[in-house]
Amino acid sequence: MKLKNTLLHPAAKPLLFALALLPFAWLFYAAVSDQLGANPAEALIRSLGDWTLRFLCFALAITPLRVLTQTPALARFRRMVGLFVFFYAVLHLLGYAVFDMGLDVGEMVKDVIKRPFILVGTLALLLLALLAATSF
Repeated sequence: MKLKNTLLHPAAKPLLFALALLPFAWLFYAAVSDQLGANPAEALIRSLGDWTLRFLCFALAITPLRVLTQTPALARFRRMVGLFVFFYAVLHLLGYAVFDMGLDVGEMVKDVIKRPFILVGTLALLLLALLAATSF
């Protein structure tokens, strides 16, 4: 009963929003203060991809967790977490496009052909874009 009341608290969503922005804030600080290591572009791109996958797992776990714990109030967080998945996925793509490929579309197309996992990521981002566009 206590968990259900906590999830319904008016500050629960803003708190989740702030917590979901912490990885971005940390990565931004690390990039500005030159703390991303010897290859900062790779560290940034990889970290953004990792956070995308973490948020995706969290978003996909909300419904089963809601059902298992019989806590319908968890459903109110699913949309926000899903939009954060899209946010981190777009940042991951931008990091790849800007830092790894220098915004050279021709090189990006060649890279997609050469590395199929980039094609899978691009298709996943397109699906996430459709979900984000219809999330209202």
